[in-house]
Amino acid sequence: MEKEIAKKIQEKIKSNKVFIGLNSTLRAYKEGDISFIVYASNASDVILEKLNSLDTEKYKYDGDSDALSIACGKSFGITVLGIKK
Repeated sequence: MEKEIAKKIQEKIKSNKVFIGLNSTLRAYKEGDISFIVYASNASDVILEKLNSLDTEKYKYDGDSDALSIACGKSFGITVLGIKK
């Protein structure tokens, strides 16, 4: 499952169809632009509380924010990302 998610993330990043970060993801969700959300295994309780209030699919990435950033091909930690519709 994680490999499928990582592959989908990489495809969406290449086509510029992701929102990186909690605030960007929340804004996009409010605008109806989110297909699903991926969050790192080390996401804080505050972040999880905000995500759990959203009515969309959510996937917990097995790795931490550093592993998620590597899957995204980014050099900074990523805890939350939203995949565009």
